[in-house]
Amino acid sequence: MKIADPYAVLGVRRDASPAELRAAYRRLALAHHPDRNPGDPGAGERFKEVVLAYEVLRDPLRRSAHDAGKRPGPGGFDEQWEEIFAQIFRRARPPGARPGDGPRDLQARLEITLEEAAGGAAREIASSRWVRCEACRGKGEDPAAQPAGCPLCKGTGELKYQRGLAGVTIPCSACEGRGRAVRERCPSCGGEGRKRREERLRVQVPACAEDGAHLKLRGKGDEGRARGEAGDLVVTVAVRPHPLFKREGLDLLFDLPVSFPQAALGDEVAVPTLSGEVKVRIPAGTQSGRVFRLRGKGLCPPGTIRPGDQRVRVVVETPTRLNERQKKLLEEFQRLSSPSTNPRMRKFWEKVKGFLG
Repeated sequence: MKIADPYAVLGVRRDASPAELRAAYRRLALAHHPDRNPGDPGAGERFKEVVLAYEVLRDPLRRSAHDAGKRPGPGGFDEQWEEIFAQIFRRARPPGARPGDGPRDLQARLEITLEEAAGGAAREIASSRWVRCEACRGKGEDPAAQPAGCPLCKGTGELKYQRGLAGVTIPCSACEGRGRAVRERCPSCGGEGRKRREERLRVQVPACAEDGAHLKLRGKGDEGRARGEAGDLVVTVAVRPHPLFKREGLDLLFDLPVSFPQAALGDEVAVPTLSGEVKVRIPAGTQSGRVFRLRGKGLCPPGTIRPGDQRVRVVVETPTRLNERQKKLLEEFQRLSSPSTNPRMRKFWEKVKGFLG
């Protein structure tokens, strides 16, 4: 295991004294100790670098060899060093440290209307999250209590690990290397190190937000105990189905039911849009399924040169529950109809006859 530049890892000058090396090592080893960073998967690698860098520089012979350009490792026992780190990482956590003590992202769901999605909206949501207890600074200890000997390091402030010829001494993370720790629980948080906080948070939904879009509120997730850093609150946007419109990208689709006489004779119909009613001319002979496009009546994200359209699809409705007079009129209309009245039907049956031979 070779360290490219142990001075850079420890953040010290090349002429640092042994006391300065030890002080930098203790500070960084505690900061990156796996017990104090349960939510950070990279803390273990940083911790290894700090320990190995100190092992190179604390020994005068290895330090001299490094300064001469030989770049030695911390003893040359790679397999034994890996076993030592395995011991450190699987050791039981000290009192007060629990899995999940680090910052954590939270999830929330915000339901909005299509109108709000189109123009953007500012909404409030309720949030309940863990925040660090300020009374004990996340330690869960009574700040007024007198410390006693640390049960983990037996008052030494250090923990020693040995495997074969390789060995290391690291500062105790339970008492932060002091050798003494408070065992009484903090009366403010009951020893949890954190408290629940109920909040009302303002969420700004951007214009044309998609259903399922994620909005991130930085620092509004659960706080960790040790450093008080917070995760994020990830808000998932849910756009409620609209009773009239269906969204397709930036376009809106609207089904317009018209009667048979309207489709056959033509008509002018008032069609709703998100910005008000628009008159649409239905030409005579309009077939069911024909689409009319209302330019610019769809969604328009900020900075977009061309907004979406609203597509109006005509749905010709077949009449039901006819009275006797209506039936007679339709029967008369059918008798008076000629092939030119329904040209598409005529062509269809000609194709069928050609297929059947």
